[in-house]
Amino acid sequence: MTTEFGEQMEKTIYFDHAATSWPKPSSVSMTMKKAMYENGGNPGRSGHILSVKASKAIYKCREAVSDLFSFDDPERVIFTQNTTYALNTAIKGIVKQGDHVVISNLEHNSVLRPIERLSQEKGITYGTFDATDDSDEDVIYCLKRAIRQNTKTVVVTAASNVCGKILPISRISSECHRRGITLIVDGAQAGGVFPIDFKTMGADILCLAGHKGLYGPQGTGIMLCCKSITPESLAEGGNGINSQDKTMGDILPEKLEAGTPNTPGICGLYEGVKYVSAETVEEIFGKTLLLTRFATEALLENKNITVYGDYGVKAPVISFNINSFDPSYVSSVLSDNGICTRSGLHCAPLAHMALGTNGGTVRVSFGHKNTKNEIEKFLKVVNKIR
Repeated sequence: MTTEFGEQMEKTIYFDHAATSWPKPSSVSMTMKKAMYENGGNPGRSGHILSVKASKAIYKCREAVSDLFSFDDPERVIFTQNTTYALNTAIKGIVKQGDHVVISNLEHNSVLRPIERLSQEKGITYGTFDATDDSDEDVIYCLKRAIRQNTKTVVVTAASNVCGKILPISRISSECHRRGITLIVDGAQAGGVFPIDFKTMGADILCLAGHKGLYGPQGTGIMLCCKSITPESLAEGGNGINSQDKTMGDILPEKLEAGTPNTPGICGLYEGVKYVSAETVEEIFGKTLLLTRFATEALLENKNITVYGDYGVKAPVISFNINSFDPSYVSSVLSDNGICTRSGLHCAPLAHMALGTNGGTVRVSFGHKNTKNEIEKFLKVVNKIR
């Protein structure tokens, strides 16, 4: 099989899309190379033709992102290095000294660590709520119990990078806004993976990975800010406007985009977003959901295997362990057989503690170009380990 993704698909079975999607559409790398030749100026810094072309290319990507996520203001599409940087910008730019913050027990370290640092340096307090239950009613009940009178911000993942659990974000949003609480959503495992309508979701800020479900290059992330919320800047420097001002100002996106942007990366991201839009997120989600159920059901048939978080509708992520085998050993054996997975805590110790994995798992995560035949090859190797 030769596709626009190249012939590497024949040689390697790649089940690590939750870390980064691979391979990318060929248009991504081609456009990045073209951008360095044709859009090589520094965007927004000069009036010459190369600078103007770079600015236009970046704005075109802001528009494409807005269209994909039903977001109505391209200038409030902020480009960052990754989801982690976007989350740090949102959290540290909004949470104030003395605030109380609520997070779920499925959060990635990109949420936990900045909040922990704020607790040490600014005296904020935070608590967690249980989001592992299959029932949305129970998740909302746990959220309500965690909210205090001084809770100012809730930060939750849209989908777990460990078990694939999809949280009821629109209902969480309703609970937050009823109390005047700001909602920040980590969409690293959601953007391009399953349909997201920013207006319906109700988040105040949505942070996204450019290099995962959106098929852009590594080193690209996105933050969508609603019109009523503007975080303080995480970094200061040149932004191409009001150079005489000693502050970053209040104009978006420039306030939150200090320094020279990653123009080639953003051009590549534009092609990734175009690709996802053409395939449609609904089609992508349908394909990966079928693959996820197929693999999950097969793993559950093996009495020596434990699958963590078996949700019917979930992001295309499965965590499992083979009894008495260290997950790193299992992942190593799979790698020796040309199958890429990830073992360990996946930068989400809270989730592993909540799921009771006893120190980590093997994680497989699918893209829509994966096949049942690849999963069957994976299962053969797993059963041999048994």
